[in-house]
Amino acid sequence: MCGRFDRHRPVTDFLEVIGIAELVAGQDEPVAPSYNVAPSREAMAVCVGDAGPTLKALVWGFAPAWAKNPKMPKPINARAETVAQKPMFRDGFRTSRCLVLCDGYYEWQRQSDGTKQPFYLTVEGGAPFLMAGLWARNTTLGAAPVESFCVITAEANASCRDLHPRMPLILSPEHHETWLDASSLDLDTATEMLRPPANAMRLSAVSRFVNSPSNDSDQCIAPISQA
Repeated sequence: MCGRFDRHRPVTDFLEVIGIAELVAGQDEPVAPSYNVAPSREAMAVCVGDAGPTLKALVWGFAPAWAKNPKMPKPINARAETVAQKPMFRDGFRTSRCLVLCDGYYEWQRQSDGTKQPFYLTVEGGAPFLMAGLWARNTTLGAAPVESFCVITAEANASCRDLHPRMPLILSPEHHETWLDASSLDLDTATEMLRPPANAMRLSAVSRFVNSPSNDSDQCIAPISQA
């Protein structure tokens, strides 16, 4: 799964990675960079609005447009294998796909002594990347509209499956614009993109400092040696 991630670079560093020629200039950067993005926090994502692809601040925890119960679960992940069929996600998969800005993500692995060791995962070379997701705008859960997202996960590839069986769906840059365009992308083509990422991932053990969502500094991603 993906339950915590890092986006410490400024949005401007992602513009080349996004690779969309006509990205609408939105707010400069409504969400500050963070080394420790946790569920219920805001993150930056590329979505398609009335004027075209634009950067938006979204809350992590998916609340579909039709949801009316504030106590309804707000999932942070959607499985690639079932996202097109599950009632929670299928409308979003058809009409409201997004790309979430990310520098790396965290996974925890249980050790022989029962403790959990956090690891930080980046694409090989350390470049920023985009995670495939869904987003929604809900106007019924509160006094103000809520715009939220979830991250799509797929089976982990060979580079990190020993750590965890799932990983975020990382799309190739040439697929970014196609993924976002619900008006021209048929469901069969979209489903074809839901394959385990081929990206080789780099894993680094990091300190348990990252365990607390309130800790937010470069110490979260600093590698440590394991005994």
